[in-house]
Amino acid sequence: MKTIVQFAVIATVTALIQTNMTGVIRADDTKTGTISGEVSVSGVRSPENVLVYIEKVEGDWKPPKEATHMDQKKLAFIPRVLPIVKGTKVEFLNSDPVLHNVFWPKSKDGSYTGRNLGTWGKGGKRDATFDKEGSLVLLCNVHPEMEAHIVVLQNPFFGLVTKDGGYEIKGVPPGEYTLKTWYENPKKLRPKSEKVTVKAGDSTQVDFSLSRR
Repeated sequence: MKTIVQFAVIATVTALIQTNMTGVIRADDTKTGTISGEVSVSGVRSPENVLVYIEKVEGDWKPPKEATHMDQKKLAFIPRVLPIVKGTKVEFLNSDPVLHNVFWPKSKDGSYTGRNLGTWGKGGKRDATFDKEGSLVLLCNVHPEMEAHIVVLQNPFFGLVTKDGGYEIKGVPPGEYTLKTWYENPKKLRPKSEKVTVKAGDSTQVDFSLSRR
C-alpha cells in the first residue's frame, strides 16, 4: 500500500510541473483549478501582451528541460514578451537574411546586469540561462527599433493576454494566491493585483481594468 501511495504522489507532482512556453500547465483538471478573465485597457491600443501571473506558489518549480526559443524574424523579436520560469534556458535565433544582435542593459529592478550576446547571421543562435526573478528589455544594436521583454517568474502559472483581452491559466494547485499584472511600460498601464482562491475542478474569473492611474 505504501508503494502505491508513493507512485500516486509522484504521478500527481509530475503532472503539475509539466509546462510549455506559454505557461499552460497540463494537469488533471479534477485536482487543479483554472483562472481566467478579461483585461480591458485605457491609453494603449490593445491589451495584447499584458502578462497575468501568480506571484508565488509554494514549491520548487523546475524550469523545462528543453530550451525556450525567441526568434528574430522580419526585423522583430518573436515573441515580443516571453514569460519564463526561473532557471529557463533561452535560445535566441536569427531567421532573417541580415545580421542581428541581442543585448540587454541593466534591469531597472536590479535583477540582471547588462550583457551582450554578440552579433550573428541567418541560421545562427546564441543562448542564455535566466536564473533570477525579474524582467529584462532585449534590444538589437544593429536595428534599434527592435525590442522585446523577458519576464522571469517563480512559477509556471501565468498567461499572456490576447488581442481580444482574454487570458487563461490552467492547472493551478488549489489555494489562495495573489494574481498580478505586468506590462512592458508601467507608466502607460499601472500594474494591479487581486487576491484569488482556487478550488480543485473549478474555474475562477478575475478581470482587470488597466490604465496609467
